[in-house]
Amino acid sequence: MDEKELLSKIDYSVLKATTTEEDVFRAAERTKELGFATVCVFPKHVKIARVVLPGERVCSVVAFPLSSVPSQLKLAEALFAAEEGAGELDVVVDIGAVKEGNWKRVEEELVELRNNLSDRILKLIMECCYLTEEEKVTLCRLAVETGWDYVKTSTGYGTYGATVGDVELLLRCSEGRVKVKAAGGIKSLDLARQFLEAGADRIGTSSAVEIAKELLHRW
Repeated sequence: MDEKELLSKIDYSVLKATTTEEDVFRAAERTKELGFATVCVFPKHVKIARVVLPGERVCSVVAFPLSSVPSQLKLAEALFAAEEGAGELDVVVDIGAVKEGNWKRVEEELVELRNNLSDRILKLIMECCYLTEEEKVTLCRLAVETGWDYVKTSTGYGTYGATVGDVELLLRCSEGRVKVKAAGGIKSLDLARQFLEAGADRIGTSSAVEIAKELLHRW
């Protein structure tokens, strides 16, 4: 994988509580300059990122990071982000419903979001650190069956982030029918390469610029 291709696999996350509009604008400029896949921002910041980037290069998180809102509010947030111009949406699964074994509620939410956002790339954040292997497999299969585009390992706010083992598990259980995004704790070029070599199609990281510096030997 050459330099350009590796950078094109990175979603540059700008998701701190202290993030300002100026931070988002600068990150969008870096995304454009360095060729990252997207800049990933809060819904309120999508419009700022869109000043610099086309919609397909802007990703928004939804129900992030705890998925603490009911389905109708999650859908409203997702639709708001889409209307603001985000071409990709990273949505946190209803983790509580997964832990309760309420797969009907989980599936209904996934179907509703997919049906209402049929023209957007949807990534399901599973937050693997809280799930058993059986729950990961079941959730991955539901994502496949309901037509999602990606499953994503983590928010980066849980007890641990991405692991190669989780990426490999999600690849196996999805059988190539959805792509895998690794996120959480990926702060170096070496780690980014490890996850891409393990089969991840995207890397989510707030250290995108630092990784690019390592790769390009700039600055």
